[in-house]
Amino acid sequence: MAQDEDGAMAEQPIIVTGTRIKQNGFNEPTPATVFDGEMTRDLGIVNAGDIVELIPQNSAFQSDATAGITAGADVGASFANLRGLNPSSGTRTLTLVNSRRFVPTSDGGAVDLNLVPTAMIARVETVTGGASAAYGSDAIAGVVNIILDTDLEGLRLQADYGQTFRGDGEDYHVSGVYGTSLGDRGHIVFGGEYQKKKGIGDCWDVRQWCKEGWDVFDNDGDILPDGSTTGYNIPGSPTYGLPNYIIGRDSKQAFNDAHGVVRNRSPANPAARNYRFNDDGTGIIQFDPGDYVNANTFGSRSGGDGVSTYADSDLQTPSQRYVGYFYGEYELADAIKAYSEVTYAHTEASNSGVTAGPRSTFFIQPDNAYLPQELVDLLDGTAFSLGKDVDNQIPAYNSAEADIWRAMIGVGGDLGENWSWDAYYQYGNVNKHRDGRYSRVNTEFQYALDAVDEGEFLNGTANGNIVCRETLAANPDPRSQGCQPLNLFGLDNLTEGAINYAYRPVVQDFKYSQNVLAASISGSLFDGLGAGPVGAALGAEYRYEDGDVTHGDTPNYNDYAFTFGSDYGGSIKVLEAFGEVNVPLLADRPFFDLLELNGAVRWTQNTADNASTGESKKTDAVSYKLSGIWDIGGGVRLRGSRSRDIRAAGFRELFNQQVPTEEGSSQGIVDNFNIPGSPGLGDDPTPILNGGSFALEPESADTTTAGIVLRPDFIRGLRLSVDWYQIEVSDTVTTLPGQRIVDFCGEFDLFCDRITFASPTDITFVDARQVNLGSLEVRGFDMELDYRLPLSDIAEDWSGQVNLRVLANHQYDFKVQADRTTPVIDYAGQTGPVLLGGDFNPSPDWIWTGFLSYDNGPFNTTVSVRHIPEGIYDVEKTGPEDEGYDPTLPDSINTNRVAGVTYFGLAMSYQIPVGSGGDQNVEVFGAIENLFDQKPSVAPGGGGLGGSNYPTNPVYFDTFGSRFRAGLRFRY
Repeated sequence: MAQDEDGAMAEQPIIVTGTRIKQNGFNEPTPATVFDGEMTRDLGIVNAGDIVELIPQNSAFQSDATAGITAGADVGASFANLRGLNPSSGTRTLTLVNSRRFVPTSDGGAVDLNLVPTAMIARVETVTGGASAAYGSDAIAGVVNIILDTDLEGLRLQADYGQTFRGDGEDYHVSGVYGTSLGDRGHIVFGGEYQKKKGIGDCWDVRQWCKEGWDVFDNDGDILPDGSTTGYNIPGSPTYGLPNYIIGRDSKQAFNDAHGVVRNRSPANPAARNYRFNDDGTGIIQFDPGDYVNANTFGSRSGGDGVSTYADSDLQTPSQRYVGYFYGEYELADAIKAYSEVTYAHTEASNSGVTAGPRSTFFIQPDNAYLPQELVDLLDGTAFSLGKDVDNQIPAYNSAEADIWRAMIGVGGDLGENWSWDAYYQYGNVNKHRDGRYSRVNTEFQYALDAVDEGEFLNGTANGNIVCRETLAANPDPRSQGCQPLNLFGLDNLTEGAINYAYRPVVQDFKYSQNVLAASISGSLFDGLGAGPVGAALGAEYRYEDGDVTHGDTPNYNDYAFTFGSDYGGSIKVLEAFGEVNVPLLADRPFFDLLELNGAVRWTQNTADNASTGESKKTDAVSYKLSGIWDIGGGVRLRGSRSRDIRAAGFRELFNQQVPTEEGSSQGIVDNFNIPGSPGLGDDPTPILNGGSFALEPESADTTTAGIVLRPDFIRGLRLSVDWYQIEVSDTVTTLPGQRIVDFCGEFDLFCDRITFASPTDITFVDARQVNLGSLEVRGFDMELDYRLPLSDIAEDWSGQVNLRVLANHQYDFKVQADRTTPVIDYAGQTGPVLLGGDFNPSPDWIWTGFLSYDNGPFNTTVSVRHIPEGIYDVEKTGPEDEGYDPTLPDSINTNRVAGVTYFGLAMSYQIPVGSGGDQNVEVFGAIENLFDQKPSVAPGGGGLGGSNYPTNPVYFDTFGSRFRAGLRFRY
């Protein structure tokens, strides 16, 4: 038995394969949040991803606002990420549609929320406690369950348009849904939706706050124009006395300029360094390299000449989606019903990025035929390293296009008066294609870079015919056939033939299928102990998933600067059996309006087969949950739960194959602890192997929640819940950067078996594939307040109702420990750069969202408020605001705080009756987000890897600015 919203006793059968949440989260034994369709329409929301982003417990690490320069396969996608616990290559949040799994739309196992027809959403339910026993494996952080309105009657049409107040970010959206009965025994619903976002351009070009160019710079072993070094740890140097890390303005990448620059490094003659070419490449001009230039001459620096770090970071991903949906049910007999569901979706998205120019270790010879004589004289026979931004002539472009099918057929019915059964089969298929334009082919690029005058090379007399040196060799490499020389000096001197020779497209195809067969039975075992019937449910599920990732027939694929990894594939078979029991113990007694216990257990067997290596492995795990509610009386309810949740490594985590990084590139260098006085960006060039690992073991998590729900009789319409939670994850699957592995080896003698040493000062290889980390622990409080006040309660002649809803999360612990021998690091409250490449996403210590609405017949207005408090920039650094700050320490930073921001929104709607009235109307609506155009806080992601994406953290801070949406809804 459970109480309904008015506190009355009501029957509540257990539905293991579905949801036990009704219309709010106050009745559940675990923390839960519900957004119904009416509220999302009031706010003018037209995308399921935007609904989930309203939940304070969700970290929107993957969305259309986070692509930046990253050439990712999931560009434009929106994933649920409760508690910020999703690893970069997987998910710990289980996303369901109508209480059933949806085929994963990424090779990391996540479901793109863009595929859900928003026009059909009845409600979005979120369980933020452990839920593996009730819902299935992978629900370590919780469950997002999107319930569609399969009972809809009539026609619903909508058309709307949105954009920012700066005139960009155009967003077109239309939808249509129709539902009708089939006599007395059946019902069908079908509909479609289309949305096109034109996106918002490169950050530096379109937003003034981005032009400030905030970034974090390394003040560690930096090179000065005269070739000497400076740094926080070099007494007497210009930047000594400043901390190791500097958050400052005007970020640019070292020696990155569209004209081409002679880098300040050997083997170039010092007299020739720090010069750039003029516009036509026939002369040279002194180049200002700026400050904090790393000795390896790559990474971010402050000021000077050149292009902004943020010149290629899209603020919003251009995308479009088509979604079609059908649901039908029919009573085959009085106690048997058949039903079916079909979804088709097509998505397209793209983003610009950074095109790889010459590596810092690609040296140009002093006899290059394109060099102006002035520079040849200064070089005095030495080669040099060229810095060059090639994006203007060779724009990078990453796009992904996907088709998704999902079909389900099921049958269910009643067994007598107290039992029901259900069985279904579901098939899903994903076919995703990805294109990357202009990826540098290393060997061909170096051949084209080495341009000589044919006559001068052969006989010492120039003839003006400039060719690739390799083509004149006695036995030229066959790959030099068709080589056309690259003139990288000055602006716009690259020929189409040279570009097409040195740069080639790369592709990736991801094909994935999912088969699910499930059956369950539920009902009442017996009348119980006087408080209501004891309910039970049993069921089983078999799931088979199979996929592969291929990259076409690209020759010499491992010789590209940017590839999408190697081919890989495999299959995962999951067999699960589950049971649940609900036991009302006491009811309608003093201090015991209701006392109820609920228990669930699930056995999971996971079998993985690696198609690339032929390996196979099988794991077994048991998850469980015990929860209870105690209604003391007077509107006071206590609730709590304890669960064991499990997650086996997913498709990408197990099977992903990568090519080792380029030795000496920004991705292929480490700071060797055996080399004294080494710079922060590294001193030991070495290839680093990233990717998945078939050796990964399953994760397990212990989740505890305890809370109180208040529904006081003396304040009509008020509901308040406060829940404490603790999630302890063991054997955490994570990605450790190569540098982190080297650091762990040097400090703690940990992961040293993943490093190959030719000598103590020469690391020749780092295995940085994914590992099972020691532990991860998060603690905090979830809070929800809901208050509904009919204005007639204040004055009899007042009409309408005021609704107030506030959702809050206070996360005070986010502890990570790599091994029992290493220190625990608490990332709670960090709102600066993402952690470990995005494997965990800590949140502000407090984050809350509020909604205040007024309803009066056909009119509604809603004010929304979202607050992000002041946060820590990086908990592993120490600033003047922190205890123990000392600028001579390696972890010192000039400021370690990120300013807080409060965002306001306003939405209004009005219904105009049409036809015969009743539910038939035309509704005019409009909404404004970021009403006061608050700019994002300074929270740069750091340099390296081609530059940081943004000077802020777009997961928490709005980068679009003020924007509106307006449209019409038709209901008939």
